[in-house]
Amino acid sequence: MRVWLGALFALLLIAPVSYVAASPATSFENNEPMQLKDGWFVYRDQIVDPTSLAATACGQEGGEAVSAPDVWGPAFTTSLSTGHGKATYCREITLPQDDNAYAFWMGTLRSVSHIYAVGQNADGSPQTWLLFKNGELEPEGDQVVANPATPMIALPYDTDKFTLVIQLSNYIHKQGGMIEVPLLDLRWRMAAMENRATGLPSALVIVLLFVGIAAIVMGYRRRTARSHNFFALLAIAAAVRAAFVSDLIWDYLPSFSLARKYDLEYLSLYFIAFAYYLFVTDLLRQGRRLLVDKVIIAISCAMMAFALLVTPFMAPGTITLTREPVQILWMTIICMVIYSVFHASIKTPEVRREAISVSLGGLIYGGYEILSVTGVVASSLEWSQFIIFAVIMMHAHAFVIQARRVEQERDILMASLEDTNRDLQNRALALDVALKDAEQASNAKSHFLATFSHELRTPLNAIIGFSELMSRELLGKLGNTLYKDYARDIHASGTHLLELVDDLLDLARIEAGVDEVKSEPMDVAALAVEVLNILSLLAEQHDVTMKLDCKQKLPLLLGDERKIRQVLINLINNAIKFNVEKGKIDVRLWADEAGLNIEVADTGIGIAEADLPLVLSRFGQVDSERRRRNAGVGIGLPLSGLLVRQHGGKFDIASKLGEGTRITICFPPDRLAENPQLATAG
Repeated sequence: MRVWLGALFALLLIAPVSYVAASPATSFENNEPMQLKDGWFVYRDQIVDPTSLAATACGQEGGEAVSAPDVWGPAFTTSLSTGHGKATYCREITLPQDDNAYAFWMGTLRSVSHIYAVGQNADGSPQTWLLFKNGELEPEGDQVVANPATPMIALPYDTDKFTLVIQLSNYIHKQGGMIEVPLLDLRWRMAAMENRATGLPSALVIVLLFVGIAAIVMGYRRRTARSHNFFALLAIAAAVRAAFVSDLIWDYLPSFSLARKYDLEYLSLYFIAFAYYLFVTDLLRQGRRLLVDKVIIAISCAMMAFALLVTPFMAPGTITLTREPVQILWMTIICMVIYSVFHASIKTPEVRREAISVSLGGLIYGGYEILSVTGVVASSLEWSQFIIFAVIMMHAHAFVIQARRVEQERDILMASLEDTNRDLQNRALALDVALKDAEQASNAKSHFLATFSHELRTPLNAIIGFSELMSRELLGKLGNTLYKDYARDIHASGTHLLELVDDLLDLARIEAGVDEVKSEPMDVAALAVEVLNILSLLAEQHDVTMKLDCKQKLPLLLGDERKIRQVLINLINNAIKFNVEKGKIDVRLWADEAGLNIEVADTGIGIAEADLPLVLSRFGQVDSERRRRNAGVGIGLPLSGLLVRQHGGKFDIASKLGEGTRITICFPPDRLAENPQLATAG
């Protein structure tokens, strides 16, 4: 906010205001200029010789009485020719009989103009004074002047009564004539007013440019850089418009084209509409665009393109035909800004202060425009420029509020992130402790399983051995045949339990990292035959046919024979248990460049593809009638996979529900004791 206050202080120092726009008057009462509103006569479409209007000739021979301002052409028009033409104005002027020097202020002109004073010298001889000229004015033809700005015009000092003659020729604007009410006042006051008329716009342009550059610098690499840029565009466009509307451009470039001046003046207005709307919507709605927003922005861009690229190639003053469309555009923008202010105040309380500041700026400017149009206050370039500056400062204040709010939100977010980071660090430490505890518990569990499983094997071996003696009746008849059946059941249950204990023991050893893998050469084909013989009785009980397919001489496998036997037993045992009646099991062995391969395929109930991860996990089982009938603990397949991977092999399973299961094991070439020429039998 210090930047904006400093800019306002600089403006007040550069261009102090002591002039107050005059109310309508006919004399120099209250030290105010006299407005030459009435008493004018006009000769339309004529360039009258000023000498012919001397003395009481003004208004005679076709003169039409008018009041200032006298504007040629309507405001709403689609033709430039409505305001084109020539005319001569005249009015009798009587100055006070004193020693003061007087001056005349014509105000805005849009044409070639010559201004004369026609009177008498002290000796009574006629005299014509040329007070102002901005180009050659011919009675016939079109003339377009480069610079129509009129400075303060000093009146003759040695006469107190004369006829003021103004010759005008407009061919560049859709409206011509006497645009403002001329003023008559003391020369020194007029000189002060002229100084303000040039000094105040210069100060305003400098301050607005400074504000725009400061906004760009402050927004560099910030989260609000877009809003900074929109505000900078608004301030710079306002500076350009102040330079052109106040005719400041001709102080530095006297020969600058009037047509191009109008083009750039309107172009700056389009830019202001574009930048103002972007800034307000970004300020109050955080950049959220509605359909009407896109329409307004598109129309503004189209009008800017028209002023910049089209009008330079068209008739001079063509851009002035867009004055009323621009007013409609601005009315639409004002309505949307009012909507945005009310919507932000109700729906987004955090931007309510920005909305209030924008509303005050709009009320100040809108109120001044209404009061000046209705005549409650006189129109004044000085006051309008101060109003523009005040509106810019109101929006700057809203912008500062938003920037501070964004910074506060950022600080709160940073504090929240720091708290979250500390919380995450504490949780990470807690997770590390929990992980270490879990590892210790897992090691203790594995150690317990290994010890407990080992302790279980001794009584199980005794149970299995004694039950086998009893079932064979080696020491004599049991007496009752049921005892023999019971002994056989005890033997089967003990054997099954021993297998589970062995699996648990192997699993515990592997997880504990104390399991050793022997590397001894073995004949896999012979081992497969042995396993099939062991499980043949079980296969008969389940009405399942087993077949071994080995059509080539296999190299010896370097590994732990007990573990490989356990893998084959687990796989073929599962294939028998979960097969269908009269099902088949194919055990296929072969060797190739990838290594030694074992495949166990069955025609059983199969496994759904979605359940494969479950059956390969420890203690994972799929719920089904067949699996409940052949209940286990679910470690056969996971343990087999671990044992194969201990030998550096691959363990793959493929299965479809109702179509059987195919398990493939591949031991790498470095696990082969010999590597003869491998030839697949035909």
